Amino acid sequence: MPKVRTFAAKLAHASAGKRKAVCPVCNTEMTTIKIIRNRHKDGKWSPKREVVQICKCNEKEILG
Repeated sequence: MPKVRTFAAKLAHASAGKRKAVCPVCNTEMTTIKIIRNRHKDGKWSPKREVVQICKCNEKEILG
């Protein structure tokens, strides 16, 4: 059976060979995180998974 890849391994593979992303507004390094939000607005719950990049200037907006 194949080895199951973790989210951290996927991020490491995706960012291999790329230079670090720098925010053009605050000039700090951007961090990639995975956010799980509710897909429905009417009380039901199903996950909506998003991979986003955050920095100091948009951290409060995204993590709220």
